[in-house]
Amino acid sequence: MRELLSNKQIVLKRYSLQDASDLLLAIKQSYREISPWMSWLTPNYDLKAANEFIIIQTNNWDDNLEYTFSIRNHQGNFLGTIGIHLYDQLNGVANIGYWMNTPHCNNGYCTQAVKLLAKNAFKELNLIRIEIIVATQNAASQKVANKSGAKFEAILKNRIRLRGKAIEANMNAIYFK
Repeated sequence: MRELLSNKQIVLKRYSLQDASDLLLAIKQSYREISPWMSWLTPNYDLKAANEFIIIQTNNWDDNLEYTFSIRNHQGNFLGTIGIHLYDQLNGVANIGYWMNTPHCNNGYCTQAVKLLAKNAFKELNLIRIEIIVATQNAASQKVANKSGAKFEAILKNRIRLRGKAIEANMNAIYFK
């Protein structure tokens, strides 16, 4: 997977340790909005945790397990995170996950990021299907999935575990054309 993807408004860039402070600031700015959907996110999330996240993501990238990017605009502002996860090479299927820095929400950046990553992942990873699995109560992420062209397929029982509790999730998919 290429380490840098861009269009007229955004840049997707492979994470590096230089991104840790921007990542931490975005998490702190967005904590109230994203913490209900992110079990890993605790009130004590700190720079050490951000660095550990980036190290794990870069190792997973090097092992061709998943590909996680920072989302930035062309001015360099940190907008959020997006990645290809649960990459099944044999079947050509993967999952896209994302979250946005709250001050940059509702500008279409996340939808653009999903479209840009999906377009490139289909080509570069030889995928036939990309899934976007969203907690049924997460209206903002479902809106991004819809606007990115993903088709709603089903409500899955006990698909996501949040803070130890199994919850329903919407299965959305983008298909190779």
